[in-house]
Amino acid sequence: MQKVIPPRLVEPYLNGQRSVIAGYVYRVWDCAFREPADFYAALGLGYAGSEFSAEMPEIFVMRWRALDMGTSLVPPAAEELPGAVPEFYTLPVPVPVGAEIHRIAGAGEEFIAQYDGQVWLRPARRL
Repeated sequence: MQKVIPPRLVEPYLNGQRSVIAGYVYRVWDCAFREPADFYAALGLGYAGSEFSAEMPEIFVMRWRALDMGTSLVPPAAEELPGAVPEFYTLPVPVPVGAEIHRIAGAGEEFIAQYDGQVWLRPARRL
């Protein structure tokens, strides 16, 4: 599964101030976009009060393997438009062990960190 993260929540996740996932989520294979504007358009991120814009130079996503979300994941509505990206809604659940945060920009995708159940582990910086 994948959730687009508002820019203001990236650091709170990474420093442990935020530890739950909630809201609309998507299957990774349904939204393998390469540009932030593609996420914006396909996922309808221009809703009232949104922190996202079509001109954002980067977008952050959290990805995780949904092994047992049956009690917290609401399937997409049957009346969804043909060709629309299926949208699921999850009740608040703890960030799963193994979840990853990625940064997506025009230059490509960058792995930011992986959650080990206690902290987010970032790759070592190269000198």
